[in-house]
Amino acid sequence: MIPVTLQLTNFLSYRDTVVLDFAGIRTACIAGANGAGKSSILDGITWALFGQSRGKSDDDVINRLAAYNGEAAEVRYTFALETNQYRVIRQKQTRKSTRLDLQLLTESGKWKSLSENRVRDTQAAIENLLKMNYDTFINASFLLQGKADEFTTKTANKRKEILADLIGVNQWDQYKEAAAVRRRETEGQLQLLDARMTDIDQELDEETERAAILAVAQEEESRISERLADKEQLLTQLRRVETAVQHQRQAVHTLANNVTRARQNLTQTEAGQARRQQELDAFQALLDEGDNITARYAAWQGADATWQTWQGKETAFRRIRDRQRPHELAIAQAQSRLQQRQAHLEAEAARVAAMRQEQEEVTERLRAGRQQLAALSARLEAMTAQETAWHEARARLQALEHERKLRQQEVGQLQTQWRRLEREQKEQEAVAQNRTDAQAAIATLTEKLARVNADQQALMGAMAERDTLQAEQPPLKEQMDKLKERITRLEEDAGSECPLCGQPLTAEHRRAVLSDLRAEGENAGNRYRQNQARVRELGQQIKQWETSVKQRPFLEREHPTQQQRLAAAEARLAEIEAHVTEWQSDSAPRLAQLQAELADDTDRQAQQHRVGELALSIQDKPKAEQERLTCQQAISAAEARLAEITRASAAWETAGVAELAQVRRQLAAEDFALEERTALAALDAEAAAVGYDPAAQAVAQRERAALADAPAAFQELKQAEAAVKPLSDTLSDLAHQLVEQRAQLAEMETQHQAAAAQLAEMTTHAQDVREVEQDLFRLREDAVAAHQRVGAARQRLDVLTDLRQQQRRLMTERADLTHRVQRLKLLEKACGRDGVQALLIEQALPEIETSANDLLERLTDGQMRVTFDTQRQLKTRDEMAETLDIRIVDNAGERPYENFSGGEQFRVNFAIRLALSRVLAKRAGARLQTLVIDEGFGSQDPQGRQRLVEAINTIQGDFACILVITHIDQLRDAFPTRIQVEKSSRGSAITVN
Repeated sequence: MIPVTLQLTNFLSYRDTVVLDFAGIRTACIAGANGAGKSSILDGITWALFGQSRGKSDDDVINRLAAYNGEAAEVRYTFALETNQYRVIRQKQTRKSTRLDLQLLTESGKWKSLSENRVRDTQAAIENLLKMNYDTFINASFLLQGKADEFTTKTANKRKEILADLIGVNQWDQYKEAAAVRRRETEGQLQLLDARMTDIDQELDEETERAAILAVAQEEESRISERLADKEQLLTQLRRVETAVQHQRQAVHTLANNVTRARQNLTQTEAGQARRQQELDAFQALLDEGDNITARYAAWQGADATWQTWQGKETAFRRIRDRQRPHELAIAQAQSRLQQRQAHLEAEAARVAAMRQEQEEVTERLRAGRQQLAALSARLEAMTAQETAWHEARARLQALEHERKLRQQEVGQLQTQWRRLEREQKEQEAVAQNRTDAQAAIATLTEKLARVNADQQALMGAMAERDTLQAEQPPLKEQMDKLKERITRLEEDAGSECPLCGQPLTAEHRRAVLSDLRAEGENAGNRYRQNQARVRELGQQIKQWETSVKQRPFLEREHPTQQQRLAAAEARLAEIEAHVTEWQSDSAPRLAQLQAELADDTDRQAQQHRVGELALSIQDKPKAEQERLTCQQAISAAEARLAEITRASAAWETAGVAELAQVRRQLAAEDFALEERTALAALDAEAAAVGYDPAAQAVAQRERAALADAPAAFQELKQAEAAVKPLSDTLSDLAHQLVEQRAQLAEMETQHQAAAAQLAEMTTHAQDVREVEQDLFRLREDAVAAHQRVGAARQRLDVLTDLRQQQRRLMTERADLTHRVQRLKLLEKACGRDGVQALLIEQALPEIETSANDLLERLTDGQMRVTFDTQRQLKTRDEMAETLDIRIVDNAGERPYENFSGGEQFRVNFAIRLALSRVLAKRAGARLQTLVIDEGFGSQDPQGRQRLVEAINTIQGDFACILVITHIDQLRDAFPTRIQVEKSSRGSAITVN
């Protein structure tokens, strides 16, 4: 991946849109003050590609001001990959989801979207395209501050951990933990299964007891069923009797209700008769007052007519008053306007008088300002000419300083070359001794390898002899056992026949046979014991030779190392001689010439003095320009004020004086609102013609109020006259109705008494049905409980059959779980540090070693090499131990890391760290084309900074783009391109120089 452009908007410290074009940038430094936004450029790349940066969340990358305004952060990153060009656009707004777009530049020059439906899927497509995730990209492409020597200076075990983190094998720890989690889960399942099987065994032991419980429950259920049948028959008979009693009781209840209703009807009729009689008496009393009520009603009608007449006059008068009010208001408003205008005109007259007094003062200021402006203009013309001369002199001075700087740089390089040559001359003796030591070491290693080869031949012969002797032992042992058996049989059987072959056997022949057998057995035993002793002797020798042969890998690795050491020493000696010759012929004369040229600094100093004088002469130009601008503004203001005074004075004389006199006259003579005044006089005459008298209206109202109850009394009189005859007829009908209701009530009471006596006779001999029902309810509950006990007992007995089947299934499942636990333990061990992780590290080391040595060869001209040892000989016993040691060899031989100079240590650190990055990128399937170095120049001395610059220049051909972050001003010119980052109130900005 090669960067093409990076566009940042509202991202971290970048408020405005900033575009960084990488076209033509091969090696560049990103320079700027601390906090200016240098590292934010790298955050922009990683956030666009992977959605990750130094911030804890996506909202943290949004510029604070943009987040406050609700604006979104956006990064557009364009990069080249293989033969195609891609663009990633990522946007984020506060508390909203992220937007991500992956695009491809087509042959027609248009962008084609490759995005998926979801952000997660688009992110996966980007990582698949790059063949790297965020961690792989950071570890491969970024050399971060303080991390270069992290691998070299740590212990062997710590190096393994760092290497595991870098090449990603620590993901196997997650696999190991996953296997452990599943193993613990399976063991938990196994424990639960064992507990369940224990419960099943306990239940199966209760089978006999459960069968007995079932028999007892069945017997009790049968006894309760018989008692329940008898009780149900008795209840049926009692319910028939109860039904007849219920019918009689209902009849008595109905008759009692009828008696109650008859009594209520009689009471209501009697109350209605009393109310009608009271109404008739009241109406008769009202008719007796009829003449008086009629006279008062006639007086009320006369008073009401007089009051209505005065009400009409009042309404007409108030309408005229409503019409007068607008005219009165208009007259008052006209007077107020004239008074306000008079006050305004009098204030204007005073202002014009004050302006006439100011006019002479403004005229004098205008004259003085014009004189000052002429003097300032002449002075600025002279300064402009001096400024032109200053620019020309400054350009000449910069050219002279640039030439001097180039000479100083060349002198510095030559002096560095001389110091390097001095170190090489001091090194020459050590290199010669190293060559001698290497020659001696090669001779010693050759001799040891010859001894190891001889020991290996002897080992092979001894192992073959041991195998042959061990193969002979079982037949010899079998032969000895058979001979012992034959001897025993001959000694125990004293008959005349041979117990072995059945032939006749004399005593002398028996002794001869026994002697031969014992001799043969003794020979076999001696041979067996000799073989055992020889096997033990060979075992000791084999152990010694195996120890010797184990040294072969170390000797075989060490022999070419010493040969390389010898070749490097010889090459280094020749190189030192060549450097001395080159210095004496070329570099030394050039250094003397440059030093002489630098000593003569007359022209530059004179030009510097000239620039200083001119700078002093024009340093007040900005102040003079500001004074001229201030003077011009003052003249313009004075001219404008004079014009304003003239216009105001002329306007007042033209119209203001006459208008003020006119207003004063109108107010004095009340010569305003004439139409309103005329209309108001006419309305006053119209109101007088109405003849409205409020006092007469009040008298009429009091007379009418005194007779206010007369209309209602007259109405009640008319109602009484109409109601007397109907009320008399109603009272006659109610008297007949009362006689009939009293007779019906007496008959109903007689029927109710007879029915109640019959009910009492029926209930005297009836048995209590409620008691029998309660007994039956209890028996039914007992029957249900007994049936439930039988069902439960049968269920507990039947469940044992299922438990036996479940027991067989659980035993099979337990075997499977046990086997699974064993396999998970094996998997857990395989995913650990000593399993797959160790194998992956072992496979990666040769590739890292080769890559580091390739770079070291260029950084040191082939003078240094590193070797990674994964095993070493233990000091306490004759065994090899796992390790990860770094051996460093140069022309002076193999030395500890601490004994090398700072520059040499840095080259080793840099080569190993870059080799780790290359291997990591290669294992991810990606090409490492971009390198970012944030190694912290500020923490190094000038020599350390120079070493890092030299290392970067050495490897720049291996990468398409190298970016170096620094805030040190002295290093800006050490790289061909500088990306300058500066921060202001508007945010960070980028300039490419």
